[in-house]
Amino acid sequence: MGRVLLARDPNLDRDVAIKLLREDLKLAPEERRALFDRMQQEAKASARLAHPNIVALYDMGEEPGLGLFLVFEFVEGPTLEDRIQKGPVGVEAAAELARELGRALRTAHAAGVLHRDIKPANIILAQSGAKIADFGIARIPGSTLTLSGGVLGTPAYSAPESILHGKFSPASDQFSLAATLYEAISGRRAFPGEDSVTVSNRITETEPAPIAELAGVDRHVDAALARGMHKHPEARFPNAEDLGEALAEALLYKPRAKMATLPDERRSREREHRASRRDLTILCLGIVLGASLMASVFLLWPSPAGQNAGPTPAGSAVRGSFVEADAGAPASAPTRP
Repeated sequence: MGRVLLARDPNLDRDVAIKLLREDLKLAPEERRALFDRMQQEAKASARLAHPNIVALYDMGEEPGLGLFLVFEFVEGPTLEDRIQKGPVGVEAAAELARELGRALRTAHAAGVLHRDIKPANIILAQSGAKIADFGIARIPGSTLTLSGGVLGTPAYSAPESILHGKFSPASDQFSLAATLYEAISGRRAFPGEDSVTVSNRITETEPAPIAELAGVDRHVDAALARGMHKHPEARFPNAEDLGEALAEALLYKPRAKMATLPDERRSREREHRASRRDLTILCLGIVLGASLMASVFLLWPSPAGQNAGPTPAGSAVRGSFVEADAGAPASAPTRP
């Protein structure tokens, strides 16, 4: 939406970056005025931000023949977009990026400032660390910004709610940050496509492909990124800093606390091991007790020989005579009365 010029501040003797609106933007006078008012309001908030990972906004104004302009801190270094063209940034660099950018965004959101356009091209890799550029610039609705009949910009890093309903919030900035970090880790876009319609459909309808195995990192990297790019804003991390910390911990294989997308696997394994040992102990005790009970019943149960050796019950004389007869010669048949 603009041109950036390197300039010199003669009063403070320092280099600055001046951003101008492009002359070829087809904006009606009322649209340009509304844009200026929105930018001025957010610029006041952005001017209050003091964070080492945010490019400072020094001034803004409007001059006849020049139009709307903003004066930024001049930061020397390539953009993250330039760096990704050479390939993934690496595990440690990605973890540092996640932490720096997450903290910067949370600071801005706490001050009531939204970025609305987090993407690799708006992140400058300075010697002192990553810096987010273009804070305080309100995004112009795509329906009012056209160049030769086409919608300006790409929605490759926009949240679903921003594409579908034009809603921007700290959660939508978090989505854009997650998509940016996904690309920094893998070297490819989370939602690729040849045109904005294809990209928009993928953002609103599909999930990004897992990259942990491709990048050789822990699988919880995929879990953290998936949560940061969840279709529903309320399902994302509470804030951008939490996203950055979770992702950095997963990248470095050093989780320090239980998180929704980073369960403490060591403790989980220990609990499962204790539960298995407890179940095995209970099973062994059951077997021992069962065997003891069966042995006791076997020992106390009377034998058949013991039953015949007992005292002769009353009225068994006739039975005894039959026994005696059986022992000797066959007895004669009884005489019928």
